[in-house]
Amino acid sequence: MKEIDYDQIIEQLKSELNSQCAIANRYGIVLGSSIKEFAKGKLVPHKLLELIDTRQEIADELNLNQITSFALESQEHNYIFTFSQKLILVSKLDLNVNLAKFMPSISSFLKNLDKNCGTYEGINEFSAFDFSKEITKLKATLVIDEEKGKKYSIIKDLIKHISN
Repeated sequence: MKEIDYDQIIEQLKSELNSQCAIANRYGIVLGSSIKEFAKGKLVPHKLLELIDTRQEIADELNLNQITSFALESQEHNYIFTFSQKLILVSKLDLNVNLAKFMPSISSFLKNLDKNCGTYEGINEFSAFDFSKEITKLKATLVIDEEKGKKYSIIKDLIKHISN
């Protein structure tokens, strides 16, 4: 799987769409960002991840096929959260930006980026680990430690006897 330069993608988004953006993986780890609230290497806040994770349940409640994004409006900016199977794209926009024009382009962009991310090759099969060897080593270490303790216990007793 090829390495993707998320910082370069963020710079392109900033110049072409005139918006600050952050890209996080589906676990909420920010991979690249120009938004100070979502700095690179930080985590997307837990409550937002919970909302993203429950989006299918919300869609079912509202009789929708799926929810691909949601918007939060603050006093100064709109925050648009767009998600795919592998990525979360956060866009920070001025309040005067027309979201109806912005949303389709950002959704299309994220779909293309998601395709280029490649597939995650997870662990298909776990191998059995033989703990008996480790347990044998631990027991041998305990025996050695006990013998050392017995050797020095005579000296400790002698020192106690002399000091009294």
